[in-house]
Amino acid sequence: MLEVAQLSKVYGPDPAARPAVADLTFDVAAREFVCILGSSGCGKTTMLRCLAGLEPVTSGHVRLRDEVVSGPPREMAFVFQDYSRSLYPWMTVERNVAFPLRYKGVPKQEARAATQEALEAVGLGGRGRSYPWQLSGGMQQRVAIARALAYRPQILLMDEPFASVDAQTRAGLEDLLLDVWQRYEITVLFVTHDIDEAVYLADRVLVLRAPAHVALTVEVDLPRPRNQLTTKGHPDFGRLRSELLAALSPAGTPQ
Repeated sequence: MLEVAQLSKVYGPDPAARPAVADLTFDVAAREFVCILGSSGCGKTTMLRCLAGLEPVTSGHVRLRDEVVSGPPREMAFVFQDYSRSLYPWMTVERNVAFPLRYKGVPKQEARAATQEALEAVGLGGRGRSYPWQLSGGMQQRVAIARALAYRPQILLMDEPFASVDAQTRAGLEDLLLDVWQRYEITVLFVTHDIDEAVYLADRVLVLRAPAHVALTVEVDLPRPRNQLTTKGHPDFGRLRSELLAALSPAGTPQ
């Protein structure tokens, strides 16, 4: 589905400047759930913006289904960390979700059906006529996810989408995401700095070190479907968590 090869990103005209991303290489298979884990400032968001075609790369390439990404692909959707800035406060929830569909050329009747289906999928079927500022933070992030789902992407990029909500809301959003990932059979690339979140969600976790490059790849073979109590109480959950924690520590020496 996605191929990233020797990707490098340097800001500014000086080619000798320290890169934000350096020699980044990895693949993501169709319908795979991959989490990108790394400490703050290691280049996770820059990497994601390059993958989405929002930033030009300095060298290397990104391919989505064998097509080089040179701008935002139509097959891709992006859920940002700051949901309050990604929703239009003067539009209702329904209009926010349907907004990108007009640029995709979706007929009005089909767009209405896709919008309603997406809102139902995230548990907001009865809130379509509300405005974002009338909803809680967790509900607003559900609207952002619904907008991405209504777009029917092949691949969904998510940049620390649950970082701004409380722990209980975060757990609910994680379970919601797993449910819609399986229901819509999409590919997800999810950036986070939370180890527990990465282990709970992913099929595979990539650990980045600065400048952004893959320092470690960890396969997560925990049983699916997952739930907060059973999965996080599984003996292998603690083992995987410890392995990733060691890799992220300043003294970590991942192989």
